[in-house]
Amino acid sequence: MQRLLGWLGLLCLSLLAAYAGEPERVLFIGNSYTSVNKLPDVFAEVVKSAGYKVPVIKSATPGGQTLKQHLTVQPKSLALIDEGKWDIVVLQGQSQEPALAEDSPAIRTDFVESAAALCQRIRAKSPQVRIVFYQTWARHPDLWSSKGKDGNTAAGKDPTEMQARLRLWYGNVAKANDALVAPVGDAWERNYQSKQPYRLHVADNSHPDFNGTYLAALVMYKTIYQPKDVAVSYRGKLTEAEAKALQVFVK
Repeated sequence: MQRLLGWLGLLCLSLLAAYAGEPERVLFIGNSYTSVNKLPDVFAEVVKSAGYKVPVIKSATPGGQTLKQHLTVQPKSLALIDEGKWDIVVLQGQSQEPALAEDSPAIRTDFVESAAALCQRIRAKSPQVRIVFYQTWARHPDLWSSKGKDGNTAAGKDPTEMQARLRLWYGNVAKANDALVAPVGDAWERNYQSKQPYRLHVADNSHPDFNGTYLAALVMYKTIYQPKDVAVSYRGKLTEAEAKALQVFVK
């Protein structure tokens, strides 16, 4: 009897471990940094090529939205959250708000309080959920060299400072809310600091091209599934060499 109970206990633990690593329902809440190139779809392809069952994936990604706007003026976001039974919810703020939070008390308050309120609402409907903050990337260096309205000094004096701010404030809200961080921006930074970087931004120096979305999907996969490596076969529009080169930047 004791052996049977012990075996059942091990079985339950293994099932729980498998469940924790393989979500059945994933929700993305964000904006155009998630919707451009259909990041949720690319993520699904990465997961499938790694040999996992693709989860149910839904998203609310209206352009330019902050975390506060998802709480206050985006009923679809709240309706999806309130569906409940989510295993993973990915939260992505407006692309500059965490960086601007460094110097703006008002933006900082909105970002921190909205992150907490969203996490509370998500957990009320999905007690088993793992919440992931999608740490985005700095603008391309070319944007700092431009003048007038295209300048970007409020978010940091250069891409390195902007990325440091994004890293800090996404890390802060994740720690405060017992959540994870998908360090996409850090992977982008490693690419741009490499000897032969790939272009990850489109011409607006802000949004991702497919290279950037592919790298973001790999980081999401790494964060959520915790594989030993991200050497997946899916590469979308990329050559095998390009895909392998980008996979190196996922840590």
